[in-house]
Amino acid sequence: MLIVIAGATGTLGHKLVASALSRNHQVRALGRSPAKMHGSLREQLESFVVCKAYNDLVTLDQACSRADAVICAYTGLPELQVDAQLLLLRSAEKAGIKRFIANCWNYDWRKLELGQHETYDPPKCFCRQAELSSSINPVYIYTGVLAEVLFSTLFTTKYNGIWDPDNKQFVTYGTGDEVWHVTTYADAAEYTIEILQLPEVADGGFFSFASFAHSTKELADIYGKARGLEVPVKLQGSVSDLRKVAQTARENGEVRKYFEYIGWFYQLYTLDGTWVLHNIDNGRFPHVKNASLEDFLKENRQI
Repeated sequence: MLIVIAGATGTLGHKLVASALSRNHQVRALGRSPAKMHGSLREQLESFVVCKAYNDLVTLDQACSRADAVICAYTGLPELQVDAQLLLLRSAEKAGIKRFIANCWNYDWRKLELGQHETYDPPKCFCRQAELSSSINPVYIYTGVLAEVLFSTLFTTKYNGIWDPDNKQFVTYGTGDEVWHVTTYADAAEYTIEILQLPEVADGGFFSFASFAHSTKELADIYGKARGLEVPVKLQGSVSDLRKVAQTARENGEVRKYFEYIGWFYQLYTLDGTWVLHNIDNGRFPHVKNASLEDFLKENRQI
C-alpha cells in the first residue's frame, strides 16, 4: 500500500512513517521541509512532496496521486485541523482514495458540544463537514492524552496541567483516584497503521486505544519508583471547584488565546469522566505490545 503521511516530519509523523515502513508499505511524505525528516527514514520514502502552504492545491493533488491511503498528522492549530485537512480530504477524493485517517489521537470529543473545549471544536467541525459532503468516510482514533504531552511543557502546572516538573509532583483536583488514559506516540502510530490495514477501514468510524490507564495517585507512585523519589499528589479542591476555576478562566480570557486556560478543561473533562474512553479496541490487535508507564519512563529519562 502507498500511504501519504501529511505532517510526516512531526513527532507523531516520524513514528507513523517508521510503523508503516516496518510493515513493508510505501510511504510518501508530505511536509514543508525534507531536512526535518530523519535521514534513515527519508532514504526509505517513496518520495517527499514539499508543500510550503496548506492551500497549495496543485501540490496536494500531486501528493495524493496514485496513493492508496492518507494519514493526516498535521499539528493541532485550528486552521490546520479544519481548513488544511479539508483541502487534503478533497485532494484524496479526486485521487479516488477511500482510506483516510483524520487528525485525532486525543480524547473522545463526540461527548462534547461545540464551545465546551476550544481545542476539540476544530476536529468536531471537520468530522461533521466530512460527514455532510465527502465521498470518503474518515477514521478517527481516540488515545486519551499522549504520554509525551502529559509530561511536556504544554501540560505542566504553568499551563494549568497536572505535572510540576520543577518540584516533581502532581497538582490536581478531585480525589486523585480519577483515571487518565494515556498513549505513547509509538503506540498511537502502531495502532494507526494496523487500523489502516483493515479491509473495512474504508467504511470509516471511531477507534479507541490506550497504552495504559492510571489514576493520578498511580502516576505519582510509578514515577516515584522509577526515579527513586517521593512524588506527592497535591489536591487543590473538588472537581466542582475545578469547574468554577475553569469557567472563570474562560470568562476572563480571550477565545483566540484559549491555550492560556484550556489546560483547566483538559483536567476537568478527565476528572469528571466526561470523555473517559470506553470500549477500548486494544484487544483487536493483540500482537501490538503496549508500552507501560514504566517502559515509557525508562525510554525518556529526561522526564
